[in-house]
Amino acid sequence: MHLGLAVLTLTLGLIALFVLPQAYAHTTGSGRTATAVLAAIWLPGAFYTLNRAYGTTTLTPEGMRLRTAVSRRRIPWHTVTRIEAERRTGRGGVSWWVARAHLVHGRPVVLPGALADGRQDEAFRASLEALGRYGERNRPPAEGALTSPADPRSA
Repeated sequence: MHLGLAVLTLTLGLIALFVLPQAYAHTTGSGRTATAVLAAIWLPGAFYTLNRAYGTTTLTPEGMRLRTAVSRRRIPWHTVTRIEAERRTGRGGVSWWVARAHLVHGRPVVLPGALADGRQDEAFRASLEALGRYGERNRPPAEGALTSPADPRSA
């Protein structure tokens, strides 16, 4: 995610939290009520965006290490079935892309640090392809899988 978008989000949110309630305090019952409502709407969205954008996904031969401001998680390669891009759209029509890892058991996991704006730039696509190749290269073969003599895993 671009740093400019995060800065713009924070700036607009701060304006909404502190300037607008003061400006409309005389027309609404209370500027504090307006501030509380705006904070309840904006803060979770800003936290989610910053947490995902500045988190990291580290690839190791054993699996992926996911790190955000509030969580740490390890996902072994043998539990990953595929990695894909998913387009998400907000209420205002703004869209963005996230990378998700589908697991054998459980729901898909959004990979922190792998975000792109609505255009899905070359860097995001390259990262997605690298994730897929790295996972395929390090994922152990399925137990009981049949291999052909031409398959390099059978040697």
